[in-house]
Amino acid sequence: MSPLVSIITVNYNGTAPLLALLGALERCTYPEKEIIVVDNASNEDPTPLLRARHPEVKVLRSGSNLGFAAANNLGFAAARGDYLFLLN
Repeated sequence: MSPLVSIITVNYNGTAPLLALLGALERCTYPEKEIIVVDNASNEDPTPLLRARHPEVKVLRSGSNLGFAAANNLGFAAARGDYLFLLN
């Protein structure tokens, strides 16, 4: 069995590029992965759209813009993987 890889990305007001990224990750053939998106208090909440188009993705939404490092820490706390892969 392959180890679980947690792919963590932070979003801030970038829904279109985020959707493109998630589309590319769908084509990734590695079998054991989880994808975590941390939204850093974007002006428009992308959560409903992400859940509709990519229900397998775990979406976390921060109440305020925490900055890149702290937002990644939210992703780390939610990750279950043996390995963490930060995708910026």
